[in-house]
Amino acid sequence: MWASLFIILGLSSLYILYHHFARELQEVDPILLNHQTSISETRKSSESAVYRSVDVPHGVTVTRGLSLRNGYKIRDGCLKDIWYLALNNHQTKIAFGDKSFTLGQVNSILHLIAQNLEQKNVQKVVVLGRLNESPELALVIMTCFFITDITVVLCNSFNDVNAIHNTPNGILVTNSSFIDKIPQKMFSEVIGINVNGGLSSNTSSTHFTQILDIGQDIESSTDFLYNPDTDFAKVNNHPYSFVSKGTETRFFQVNFVSAVAAKVMSIPSPLSWNEKDSLLLSYTTQSFSSTNILFGLCCGLISNIGSIQIIDPKNIGTLKDLSTYKPTVLCIDSHILKTLCSSTKKSFWQSFKLQRSEYLNSLGYFNSFGKIEKSLHLKMVYACQLSPVLSSFICNFCKSILGCRIVREVYTNYSIGPILKTNIYDFRIVQNRNLALLGVPANSVELKTVNPAEGESRGKLQVRGMSIGKGDHLVPDDEYWVDAGLEGSFARDGCFYSDFQ
Repeated sequence: MWASLFIILGLSSLYILYHHFARELQEVDPILLNHQTSISETRKSSESAVYRSVDVPHGVTVTRGLSLRNGYKIRDGCLKDIWYLALNNHQTKIAFGDKSFTLGQVNSILHLIAQNLEQKNVQKVVVLGRLNESPELALVIMTCFFITDITVVLCNSFNDVNAIHNTPNGILVTNSSFIDKIPQKMFSEVIGINVNGGLSSNTSSTHFTQILDIGQDIESSTDFLYNPDTDFAKVNNHPYSFVSKGTETRFFQVNFVSAVAAKVMSIPSPLSWNEKDSLLLSYTTQSFSSTNILFGLCCGLISNIGSIQIIDPKNIGTLKDLSTYKPTVLCIDSHILKTLCSSTKKSFWQSFKLQRSEYLNSLGYFNSFGKIEKSLHLKMVYACQLSPVLSSFICNFCKSILGCRIVREVYTNYSIGPILKTNIYDFRIVQNRNLALLGVPANSVELKTVNPAEGESRGKLQVRGMSIGKGDHLVPDDEYWVDAGLEGSFARDGCFYSDFQ
Protein backbone atom coordinates (compact mmCIF):
# COMPACT_ATOMS: atom_id res chain seq x y z
CA MET A 1 0.00 0.00 0.00
CA TRP A 2 2.74 2.46 0.97
CA ALA A 3 4.69 1.52 -2.13
CA SER A 4 1.68 2.30 -4.32
CA LEU A 5 1.21 5.62 -2.57
CA PHE A 6 4.87 6.59 -3.11
CA ILE A 7 4.61 5.60 -6.77
CA ILE A 8 1.48 7.75 -7.21
CA LEU A 9 3.11 10.70 -5.43
CA GLY A 10 6.29 10.30 -7.48
CA LEU A 11 4.44 10.19 -10.79
CA SER A 12 2.33 13.19 -9.78
CA SER A 13 5.45 15.14 -8.85
CA LEU A 14 7.14 14.24 -12.13
CA TYR A 15 4.05 15.33 -14.04
CA ILE A 16 3.89 18.67 -12.22
CA LEU A 17 7.64 19.27 -12.57
CA TYR A 18 7.56 18.35 -16.26
CA HIS A 19 4.84 20.89 -17.04
CA HIS A 20 6.51 23.50 -14.84
CA PHE A 21 9.88 23.23 -16.58
CA ALA A 22 8.23 22.88 -19.99
CA ARG A 23 6.40 26.14 -19.38
CA GLU A 24 9.58 27.82 -18.11
CA LEU A 25 11.53 26.81 -21.20
CA GLN A 26 9.00 28.40 -23.54
CA GLU A 27 10.14 31.84 -24.71
CA VAL A 28 6.74 33.38 -24.16
CA ASP A 29 3.61 32.38 -22.33
CA PRO A 30 0.93 31.33 -24.86
CA ILE A 31 -1.55 33.40 -22.88
CA LEU A 32 0.32 36.56 -23.90
CA LEU A 33 0.14 35.58 -27.57
CA ASN A 34 -3.64 35.41 -27.24
CA HIS A 35 -3.78 39.09 -26.20
CA GLN A 36 -1.47 40.99 -28.55
CA THR A 37 -3.44 44.18 -29.11
CA SER A 38 -5.19 47.00 -27.32
CA ILE A 39 -8.82 47.13 -28.49
CA SER A 40 -11.04 50.21 -28.27
CA GLU A 41 -14.09 49.93 -26.05
CA THR A 42 -16.45 51.30 -28.69
CA ARG A 43 -16.93 50.80 -32.40
CA LYS A 44 -19.15 52.10 -35.18
CA SER A 45 -21.84 50.13 -36.93
CA SER A 46 -20.48 47.75 -39.61
CA GLU A 47 -16.93 48.36 -38.38
CA SER A 48 -14.59 46.53 -36.08
CA ALA A 49 -13.14 48.09 -32.99
CA VAL A 50 -9.91 50.07 -33.38
CA TYR A 51 -6.83 47.90 -32.84
CA ARG A 52 -3.39 48.97 -31.64
CA SER A 53 -0.27 47.12 -30.66
CA VAL A 54 -0.32 46.24 -26.98
CA ASP A 55 2.87 48.36 -26.69
CA VAL A 56 0.80 51.53 -27.30
CA PRO A 57 -2.54 50.96 -25.57
CA HIS A 58 -5.54 53.21 -25.97
CA GLY A 59 -5.22 56.25 -23.75
CA VAL A 60 -1.69 57.10 -24.92
CA THR A 61 -0.58 58.28 -28.33
CA VAL A 62 0.89 55.87 -30.86
CA THR A 63 4.66 56.15 -31.26
CA ARG A 64 5.25 59.50 -32.95
CA GLY A 65 8.95 60.22 -32.59
CA LEU A 66 12.37 59.58 -31.13
CA SER A 67 11.52 61.16 -27.72
CA LEU A 68 14.65 63.33 -27.64
CA ARG A 69 15.15 65.43 -24.54
CA ASN A 70 15.58 69.18 -24.97
CA GLY A 71 15.93 70.59 -21.47
CA TYR A 72 12.69 69.71 -19.71
CA LYS A 73 10.89 69.11 -22.99
CA ILE A 74 10.62 65.98 -25.10
CA ARG A 75 10.55 66.35 -28.88
CA ASP A 76 9.96 63.93 -31.73
CA GLY A 77 13.18 64.67 -33.59
CA CYS A 78 13.91 64.75 -37.31
CA LEU A 79 16.12 63.05 -39.89
CA LYS A 80 19.06 65.32 -39.06
CA ASP A 81 18.84 64.16 -35.44
CA ILE A 82 19.34 60.59 -36.67
CA TRP A 83 22.52 61.59 -38.51
CA TYR A 84 23.71 63.69 -35.56
CA LEU A 85 23.30 60.77 -33.15
CA ALA A 86 24.98 58.36 -35.57
CA LEU A 87 27.99 60.67 -36.01
CA ASN A 88 28.39 61.00 -32.25
CA ASN A 89 29.05 57.26 -32.14
CA HIS A 90 30.58 56.99 -35.67
CA GLN A 91 31.22 53.25 -35.31
CA THR A 92 29.01 52.24 -38.22
CA LYS A 93 30.33 51.21 -41.62
CA ILE A 94 28.05 51.41 -44.66
CA ALA A 95 28.45 49.28 -47.81
CA PHE A 96 26.73 50.47 -50.98
CA GLY A 97 26.92 47.26 -52.97
CA ASP A 98 30.60 46.26 -52.94
CA LYS A 99 31.81 49.76 -51.98
CA SER A 100 32.28 50.15 -48.22
CA PHE A 101 32.93 53.34 -46.25
CA THR A 102 33.24 54.37 -42.63
CA LEU A 103 30.57 56.70 -41.29
CA GLY A 104 33.10 59.55 -41.26
CA GLN A 105 33.85 58.94 -44.93
CA VAL A 106 30.15 58.84 -45.78
CA ASN A 107 29.76 62.15 -43.93
CA SER A 108 32.51 63.67 -46.09
CA ILE A 109 30.86 62.33 -49.26
CA LEU A 110 27.48 63.75 -48.27
CA HIS A 111 29.00 67.17 -47.67
CA LEU A 112 30.72 67.08 -51.08
CA ILE A 113 27.41 66.25 -52.77
CA ALA A 114 25.62 68.90 -50.69
CA GLN A 115 28.13 71.55 -51.73
CA ASN A 116 27.56 70.64 -55.38
CA LEU A 117 23.75 70.75 -55.10
CA GLU A 118 23.65 73.97 -53.11
CA GLN A 119 25.69 75.72 -55.79
CA LYS A 120 22.86 74.96 -58.21
CA ASN A 121 20.34 76.66 -55.91
CA VAL A 122 17.67 73.97 -56.21
CA GLN A 123 14.86 73.06 -53.84
CA LYS A 124 14.05 69.66 -55.35
CA VAL A 125 16.07 66.84 -56.91
CA VAL A 126 14.61 63.92 -58.88
CA VAL A 127 16.37 60.58 -58.42
CA LEU A 128 15.67 57.88 -61.02
CA GLY A 129 16.72 54.34 -60.14
CA ARG A 130 16.21 51.44 -57.77
CA LEU A 131 18.37 51.46 -54.66
CA ASN A 132 18.67 47.68 -54.56
CA GLU A 133 20.29 47.79 -58.03
CA SER A 134 22.09 51.16 -57.71
CA PRO A 135 22.75 51.67 -53.99
CA GLU A 136 25.11 54.58 -54.71
CA LEU A 137 22.02 56.69 -55.43
CA ALA A 138 21.26 56.45 -51.72
CA LEU A 139 24.15 58.87 -51.15
CA VAL A 140 22.21 61.66 -52.89
CA ILE A 141 19.07 60.88 -50.89
CA MET A 142 21.03 60.80 -47.64
CA THR A 143 22.50 64.19 -48.54
CA CYS A 144 19.02 65.65 -48.92
CA PHE A 145 17.84 63.96 -45.71
CA PHE A 146 20.75 64.71 -43.41
CA ILE A 147 22.77 67.65 -44.75
CA THR A 148 20.66 69.95 -46.93
CA ASP A 149 17.01 71.01 -46.95
CA ILE A 150 16.39 69.84 -50.50
CA THR A 151 13.37 67.63 -51.21
CA VAL A 152 14.18 64.41 -53.07
CA VAL A 153 11.66 62.77 -55.39
CA LEU A 154 12.47 59.11 -56.00
CA CYS A 155 11.18 57.40 -59.16
CA ASN A 156 11.53 53.71 -59.96
CA SER A 157 10.91 54.04 -63.69
CA PHE A 158 11.12 56.59 -66.48
CA ASN A 159 7.32 56.51 -66.78
CA ASP A 160 7.14 57.76 -63.21
CA VAL A 161 9.42 60.67 -64.11
CA ASN A 162 7.13 61.57 -67.01
CA ALA A 163 4.12 61.46 -64.72
CA ILE A 164 5.41 64.00 -62.19
CA HIS A 165 8.03 66.09 -64.01
CA ASN A 166 6.80 69.52 -65.06
CA THR A 167 9.82 71.84 -64.73
CA PRO A 168 12.31 71.90 -67.62
CA ASN A 169 15.05 73.36 -65.42
CA GLY A 170 15.10 70.61 -62.79
CA ILE A 171 17.96 68.35 -61.77
CA LEU A 172 17.96 64.58 -62.27
CA VAL A 173 20.32 62.09 -60.65
CA THR A 174 20.32 58.67 -62.27
CA ASN A 175 22.47 55.72 -63.31
CA SER A 176 23.68 54.17 -66.55
CA SER A 177 20.57 51.96 -66.82
CA PHE A 178 18.27 54.93 -67.43
CA ILE A 179 20.52 57.57 -68.95
CA ASP A 180 19.71 56.68 -72.57
CA LYS A 181 15.98 57.12 -71.93
CA ILE A 182 16.28 60.74 -70.80
CA PRO A 183 15.41 63.17 -73.63
CA GLN A 184 17.68 66.15 -74.09
CA LYS A 185 16.53 69.37 -72.40
CA MET A 186 14.04 67.46 -70.22
CA PHE A 187 16.27 68.45 -67.28
CA SER A 188 18.72 71.29 -67.06
CA GLU A 189 21.25 68.88 -65.54
CA VAL A 190 21.58 65.10 -65.44
CA ILE A 191 24.04 63.91 -62.81
CA GLY A 192 25.67 60.51 -62.38
CA ILE A 193 27.33 59.15 -59.23
CA ASN A 194 30.57 57.29 -59.90
CA VAL A 195 31.62 55.49 -56.72
CA ASN A 196 35.14 54.12 -57.08
CA GLY A 197 34.72 53.44 -60.81
CA GLY A 198 31.34 51.74 -60.39
CA LEU A 199 29.55 53.70 -63.13
CA SER A 200 29.23 51.57 -66.25
CA SER A 201 32.21 52.01 -68.56
CA ASN A 202 29.87 51.60 -71.53
CA THR A 203 28.17 54.85 -70.64
CA SER A 204 29.68 57.85 -72.37
CA SER A 205 30.22 60.79 -70.05
CA THR A 206 28.47 62.95 -72.67
CA HIS A 207 25.17 61.39 -71.62
CA PHE A 208 25.55 63.13 -68.27
CA THR A 209 25.96 66.85 -67.83
CA GLN A 210 28.01 66.06 -64.72
CA ILE A 211 29.53 63.00 -63.06
CA LEU A 212 30.42 63.14 -59.38
CA ASP A 213 33.50 60.97 -58.88
CA ILE A 214 33.84 59.42 -55.43
CA GLY A 215 37.03 57.46 -54.82
CA GLN A 216 37.89 55.01 -52.06
CA ASP A 217 40.43 57.33 -50.41
CA ILE A 218 37.88 59.79 -48.99
CA GLU A 219 39.06 61.45 -45.80
CA SER A 220 36.97 60.78 -42.72
CA SER A 221 35.26 63.69 -40.99
CA THR A 222 32.54 63.99 -38.35
CA ASP A 223 31.98 67.72 -38.89
CA PHE A 224 28.26 68.45 -39.04
CA LEU A 225 26.80 71.93 -38.66
CA TYR A 226 23.66 71.04 -36.76
CA ASN A 227 22.65 72.06 -33.26
CA PRO A 228 19.90 69.71 -32.07
CA ASP A 229 18.73 72.19 -29.42
CA THR A 230 17.90 74.98 -31.88
CA ASP A 231 18.16 73.84 -35.51
CA PHE A 232 15.47 71.15 -35.38
CA ALA A 233 12.77 73.76 -35.97
CA LYS A 234 14.37 74.92 -39.24
CA VAL A 235 14.48 71.64 -41.17
CA ASN A 236 12.62 70.88 -44.40
CA ASN A 237 9.36 69.31 -43.27
CA HIS A 238 8.85 67.53 -46.64
CA PRO A 239 12.15 65.75 -47.35
CA TYR A 240 10.95 62.87 -49.52
CA SER A 241 8.44 61.79 -52.16
CA PHE A 242 8.13 58.34 -53.67
CA VAL A 243 6.55 57.85 -57.09
CA SER A 244 5.13 54.46 -58.02
CA LYS A 245 2.94 53.71 -61.06
CA GLY A 246 2.60 57.41 -61.78
CA THR A 247 1.31 58.38 -58.32
CA GLU A 248 3.31 60.46 -55.87
CA THR A 249 3.23 59.95 -52.12
CA ARG A 250 4.68 62.75 -50.02
CA PHE A 251 6.44 61.91 -46.77
CA PHE A 252 7.25 64.24 -43.92
CA GLN A 253 9.71 64.31 -41.04
CA VAL A 254 7.21 62.82 -38.59
CA ASN A 255 6.57 59.87 -40.93
CA PHE A 256 10.23 58.85 -40.73
CA VAL A 257 10.94 59.42 -37.05
CA SER A 258 7.71 57.76 -35.92
CA ALA A 259 8.33 54.65 -38.05
CA VAL A 260 11.99 54.39 -37.00
CA ALA A 261 11.13 54.80 -33.31
CA ALA A 262 8.26 52.31 -33.60
CA LYS A 263 10.57 49.63 -34.94
CA VAL A 264 13.70 50.21 -32.89
CA MET A 265 11.92 50.74 -29.58
CA SER A 266 9.81 47.60 -30.00
CA ILE A 267 12.81 45.25 -30.24
CA PRO A 268 13.20 43.23 -27.01
CA SER A 269 16.33 44.11 -25.04
CA PRO A 270 18.01 40.67 -25.44
CA LEU A 271 17.72 41.06 -29.24
CA SER A 272 18.35 44.79 -29.55
CA TRP A 273 20.68 45.96 -32.31
CA ASN A 274 24.14 47.08 -31.22
CA GLU A 275 27.69 47.77 -32.43
CA LYS A 276 28.38 44.03 -32.77
CA ASP A 277 25.58 43.56 -35.31
CA SER A 278 25.63 43.75 -39.08
CA LEU A 279 22.42 44.81 -40.86
CA LEU A 280 21.90 43.55 -44.41
CA LEU A 281 19.18 45.19 -46.54
CA SER A 282 18.28 43.13 -49.59
CA TYR A 283 14.87 43.88 -51.10
CA THR A 284 13.70 43.16 -54.64
CA THR A 285 11.89 45.54 -56.98
CA GLN A 286 8.71 43.57 -56.29
CA SER A 287 8.47 45.27 -52.91
CA PHE A 288 8.77 48.98 -52.18
CA SER A 289 12.48 48.33 -52.05
CA SER A 290 13.90 51.85 -52.21
CA THR A 291 11.72 53.27 -49.43
CA ASN A 292 12.26 50.11 -47.35
CA ILE A 293 16.03 50.46 -47.77
CA LEU A 294 15.96 54.10 -46.63
CA PHE A 295 13.82 53.13 -43.65
CA GLY A 296 16.16 50.28 -42.69
CA LEU A 297 19.16 52.56 -43.12
CA CYS A 298 17.71 55.07 -40.65
CA CYS A 299 16.92 52.28 -38.15
CA GLY A 300 20.47 50.99 -38.38
CA LEU A 301 22.04 54.43 -37.97
CA ILE A 302 20.12 55.33 -34.83
CA SER A 303 20.84 51.90 -33.32
CA ASN A 304 24.63 52.45 -33.52
CA ILE A 305 24.85 49.18 -35.42
CA GLY A 306 28.28 47.91 -36.48
CA SER A 307 27.68 47.82 -40.22
CA ILE A 308 24.92 48.37 -42.78
CA GLN A 309 25.04 46.67 -46.18
CA ILE A 310 22.77 47.36 -49.16
CA ILE A 311 22.98 44.30 -51.39
CA ASP A 312 21.10 43.31 -54.55
CA PRO A 313 19.24 40.00 -53.90
CA LYS A 314 20.66 38.73 -57.20
CA ASN A 315 23.99 38.37 -55.38
CA ILE A 316 22.46 36.05 -52.77
CA GLY A 317 21.68 32.76 -54.51
CA THR A 318 22.30 30.44 -51.56
CA LEU A 319 22.67 30.54 -47.81
CA LYS A 320 26.39 30.12 -48.38
CA ASP A 321 26.38 33.32 -50.45
CA LEU A 322 24.45 35.05 -47.69
CA SER A 323 26.96 33.96 -45.06
CA THR A 324 29.81 35.73 -46.90
CA TYR A 325 28.27 39.08 -45.91
CA LYS A 326 28.25 38.02 -42.22
CA PRO A 327 24.87 39.54 -41.33
CA THR A 328 23.27 39.19 -37.92
CA VAL A 329 20.11 41.12 -38.87
CA LEU A 330 18.56 40.52 -42.29
CA CYS A 331 15.80 42.48 -44.04
CA ILE A 332 14.57 40.62 -47.09
CA ASP A 333 11.49 39.87 -49.18
CA SER A 334 9.48 36.84 -48.08
CA HIS A 335 9.68 34.94 -51.38
CA ILE A 336 13.48 35.30 -51.50
CA LEU A 337 13.74 34.01 -47.93
CA LYS A 338 11.53 31.03 -48.77
CA THR A 339 13.59 30.23 -51.88
CA LEU A 340 16.88 30.44 -49.98
CA CYS A 341 15.68 28.03 -47.30
CA SER A 342 13.77 25.62 -49.56
CA SER A 343 16.59 25.22 -52.08
CA THR A 344 19.23 24.35 -49.48
CA LYS A 345 20.45 20.78 -49.81
CA LYS A 346 20.35 18.65 -46.66
CA SER A 347 21.91 15.38 -45.68
CA PHE A 348 19.88 12.65 -43.96
CA TRP A 349 21.25 13.64 -40.56
CA GLN A 350 20.57 17.35 -41.21
CA SER A 351 17.00 16.54 -42.28
CA PHE A 352 16.46 14.55 -39.08
CA LYS A 353 17.75 17.38 -36.88
CA LEU A 354 15.72 19.90 -38.85
CA GLN A 355 12.50 17.96 -38.23
CA ARG A 356 13.18 17.85 -34.49
CA SER A 357 14.03 21.53 -34.50
CA GLU A 358 10.81 22.39 -36.35
CA TYR A 359 8.77 20.38 -33.87
CA LEU A 360 10.28 22.08 -30.81
CA ASN A 361 10.05 25.55 -32.38
CA SER A 362 6.37 24.95 -33.10
CA LEU A 363 5.86 24.36 -29.37
CA GLY A 364 7.65 27.55 -28.37
CA TYR A 365 11.01 26.03 -27.44
CA PHE A 366 13.34 28.10 -29.58
CA ASN A 367 16.45 26.23 -30.71
CA SER A 368 19.06 26.40 -33.45
CA PHE A 369 20.33 22.84 -33.70
CA GLY A 370 18.50 22.40 -37.00
CA LYS A 371 20.52 25.20 -38.60
CA ILE A 372 21.96 24.13 -41.95
CA GLU A 373 24.59 26.76 -42.80
CA LYS A 374 26.90 26.82 -39.78
CA SER A 375 28.87 29.86 -41.03
CA LEU A 376 25.68 31.96 -40.93
CA HIS A 377 25.05 33.67 -37.59
CA LEU A 378 21.71 35.45 -37.86
CA LYS A 379 19.78 36.50 -34.79
CA MET A 380 16.84 38.21 -36.53
CA VAL A 381 15.19 38.23 -39.95
CA TYR A 382 12.59 40.76 -41.04
CA ALA A 383 10.59 39.34 -43.95
CA CYS A 384 8.64 41.77 -46.11
CA GLN A 385 5.44 39.91 -46.92
CA LEU A 386 4.73 39.63 -50.64
CA SER A 387 2.03 37.58 -52.32
CA PRO A 388 1.91 34.70 -51.62
CA VAL A 389 2.82 35.52 -48.03
CA LEU A 390 4.83 33.28 -45.73
CA SER A 391 2.54 30.85 -43.94
CA SER A 392 3.22 30.01 -40.30
CA PHE A 393 4.35 26.53 -41.46
CA ILE A 394 6.94 27.96 -43.85
CA CYS A 395 8.01 30.57 -41.32
CA ASN A 396 8.66 27.85 -38.73
CA PHE A 397 10.61 25.91 -41.36
CA CYS A 398 12.77 28.95 -42.21
CA LYS A 399 13.28 29.75 -38.52
CA SER A 400 14.58 26.22 -37.93
CA ILE A 401 16.93 26.25 -40.95
CA LEU A 402 18.36 29.68 -40.09
CA GLY A 403 18.40 29.22 -36.33
CA CYS A 404 16.99 32.69 -35.67
CA ARG A 405 13.75 34.54 -35.01
CA ILE A 406 11.66 35.83 -37.91
CA VAL A 407 9.35 38.84 -37.94
CA ARG A 408 6.91 39.05 -40.83
CA GLU A 409 6.02 42.58 -41.90
CA VAL A 410 3.51 44.14 -44.30
CA TYR A 411 4.64 47.29 -46.14
CA THR A 412 2.74 49.67 -48.40
CA ASN A 413 3.77 52.38 -50.86
CA TYR A 414 2.09 55.07 -48.74
CA SER A 415 3.80 54.44 -45.41
CA ILE A 416 7.28 54.54 -43.98
CA GLY A 417 7.93 51.24 -42.27
CA PRO A 418 5.42 48.39 -41.92
CA ILE A 419 1.76 48.74 -41.01
CA LEU A 420 1.56 45.14 -39.72
CA LYS A 421 4.10 42.97 -37.91
CA THR A 422 4.14 39.61 -36.20
CA ASN A 423 5.34 39.12 -32.65
CA ILE A 424 9.02 38.25 -32.57
CA TYR A 425 8.33 35.36 -30.17
CA ASP A 426 5.17 34.07 -31.86
CA PHE A 427 5.64 30.34 -32.43
CA ARG A 428 2.05 29.34 -33.18
CA ILE A 429 1.19 27.35 -36.29
CA VAL A 430 -2.09 28.37 -37.91
CA GLN A 431 -3.83 25.08 -38.63
CA ASN A 432 -6.16 26.60 -41.21
CA ARG A 433 -3.88 26.67 -44.24
CA ASN A 434 -6.21 29.06 -46.04
CA LEU A 435 -5.52 31.81 -43.49
CA ALA A 436 -2.41 33.96 -43.36
CA LEU A 437 -1.33 35.52 -40.06
CA LEU A 438 -0.28 39.11 -40.85
CA GLY A 439 0.17 40.22 -37.25
CA VAL A 440 -0.72 43.29 -35.24
CA PRO A 441 -0.50 47.03 -36.02
CA ALA A 442 2.95 48.58 -36.00
CA ASN A 443 3.46 50.86 -33.00
CA SER A 444 3.04 54.00 -35.13
CA VAL A 445 -0.41 53.17 -36.54
CA GLU A 446 -3.83 51.84 -35.60
CA LEU A 447 -6.12 49.65 -37.68
CA LYS A 448 -9.76 48.68 -38.10
CA THR A 449 -11.92 46.86 -40.64
CA VAL A 450 -14.95 48.25 -42.43
CA ASN A 451 -17.34 45.36 -42.86
CA PRO A 452 -19.96 44.86 -45.59
CA ALA A 453 -22.74 44.43 -43.04
CA GLU A 454 -23.28 44.52 -39.31
CA GLY A 455 -22.24 41.27 -37.68
CA GLU A 456 -19.72 40.25 -40.34
CA SER A 457 -16.15 40.00 -39.13
CA ARG A 458 -14.38 40.09 -42.48
CA GLY A 459 -13.91 43.51 -44.06
CA LYS A 460 -11.58 46.00 -45.70
CA LEU A 461 -8.61 47.03 -43.60
CA GLN A 462 -8.16 50.73 -42.88
CA VAL A 463 -5.15 52.43 -41.31
CA ARG A 464 -4.23 55.77 -39.80
CA GLY A 465 -1.18 56.92 -37.92
CA MET A 466 2.02 58.87 -37.81
CA SER A 467 3.91 56.95 -40.50
CA ILE A 468 1.26 57.37 -43.23
CA GLY A 469 2.19 59.79 -46.03
CA LYS A 470 -0.04 62.01 -48.15
CA GLY A 471 -0.99 61.93 -51.81
CA ASP A 472 -3.77 62.67 -54.25
CA HIS A 473 -4.42 58.92 -54.54
CA LEU A 474 -4.98 58.66 -50.79
CA VAL A 475 -8.48 59.74 -49.81
CA PRO A 476 -8.73 59.88 -46.01
CA ASP A 477 -12.10 60.24 -44.35
CA ASP A 478 -12.97 62.84 -41.72
CA GLU A 479 -11.06 60.83 -39.11
CA TYR A 480 -7.99 60.35 -41.37
CA TRP A 481 -8.56 56.66 -42.07
CA VAL A 482 -7.26 55.42 -45.45
CA ASP A 483 -7.78 52.13 -47.26
CA ALA A 484 -4.90 49.71 -46.61
CA GLY A 485 -5.65 47.61 -49.68
CA LEU A 486 -6.13 44.41 -47.66
CA GLU A 487 -9.13 42.34 -46.68
CA GLY A 488 -9.48 40.05 -43.69
CA SER A 489 -10.51 40.05 -40.05
CA PHE A 490 -9.17 40.43 -36.54
CA ALA A 491 -9.28 37.29 -34.45
CA ARG A 492 -9.61 36.90 -30.68
CA ASP A 493 -5.83 37.10 -30.26
CA GLY A 494 -5.93 40.63 -31.71
CA CYS A 495 -4.01 39.65 -34.84
CA PHE A 496 -5.15 40.39 -38.37
CA TYR A 497 -5.70 37.39 -40.65
CA SER A 498 -6.17 37.38 -44.41
CA ASP A 499 -6.81 34.72 -47.02
CA PHE A 500 -3.81 33.44 -48.97
CA GLN A 501 -3.53 35.20 -52.30
